[in-house]
Amino acid sequence: MDKQTRVGLIGAGLIGKEHAKYLGIASGVELAAIADPTPAAQSLAEELGVPHFSDYEALLDSGLVDAVIVALPNVMHADATTSAVARGIVVLVEKPIADSLEDGRRILEAAEAASVPVLVGHQRRYAPDIAAAKAFIEEGGLGTIVSVAMLSTWRKPDEYFEVEWRRRVGGGPVLINLIHDIDVMRYLVGDIDSVTAMGSSAIRGFEVADTGGALFRFSNGAIGTASFSDAAASPWNWDLTSGSGAYFPPPPPGDAYFISGTKASIALPSLTVYEHEEGNHWQVPIRTRTLERRDTNPYIAQLEHLAAVVRGEAEPVISARDGFRSLAVAVAVDQSLATSPAVKVEK
Repeated sequence: MDKQTRVGLIGAGLIGKEHAKYLGIASGVELAAIADPTPAAQSLAEELGVPHFSDYEALLDSGLVDAVIVALPNVMHADATTSAVARGIVVLVEKPIADSLEDGRRILEAAEAASVPVLVGHQRRYAPDIAAAKAFIEEGGLGTIVSVAMLSTWRKPDEYFEVEWRRRVGGGPVLINLIHDIDVMRYLVGDIDSVTAMGSSAIRGFEVADTGGALFRFSNGAIGTASFSDAAASPWNWDLTSGSGAYFPPPPPGDAYFISGTKASIALPSLTVYEHEEGNHWQVPIRTRTLERRDTNPYIAQLEHLAAVVRGEAEPVISARDGFRSLAVAVAVDQSLATSPAVKVEK
């Protein structure tokens, strides 16, 4: 492959620095420039030997890039992404596609009107366990899916929340973390029609919940549950247990997703399949097996896919429209957290 896809990085914060690292590893791509007004970003650009811009508009007008990664705070996604699209530049925008449905629609409408691909950074779709589970489900391995359980519980350090937007509406564990789990379940199980949720901010005291639970009804009739928290000392989340997180320690044993069907169930990321022996009912012994997986780094696979999209060799694995649907579910969770009435238990 002779020509490298030149990628500009807009935003060099926590995840932006990880993209910069992986751009130095992935095939067919190269980091061409960084746009971020902070001194730390300027130092990073100097360290990596690429041009630095304080203003992303200047980067977009520079002629140095074939694509950009938007790794800014959620509230800034729409302006940066639509600016790139207006110039015909392919975009990989970090999840969520935007912090609101209004801004998500702005991106979607701009991308579709200009016929410029916008990819959304739900990198788990490229992960080896998700890919293997997707194939197994499509082959009918689970039968008809009836239930889904997701765990997304973490303990984030206090300094993580020194960045104000993470404490406010538009941030919080639903739009920062749980939206990844929502997207995976939409990918594996199908679209979600309705949501009921309950939350608490008793630990951190922010305007967004730090802990909550949600109930999902899928279009195919399956029911899903999610437990989420950014205040729980817990290994029960995909990033830790999969070993595919961008900046996490070696994985502890365990699973974070449990998908049950009429024929079998599967736990992820271990890819353990549970199925009854002949007879397929609760009085028949359960046997287990583990699906094979092709180990890949999802962030690297995502960047290589971005290059293929720029070259016109592939369609986005997750497009702006698909990313908007995952955002709509996450927004519905946050709305339900704020408004859903609870039924008091008699004492």
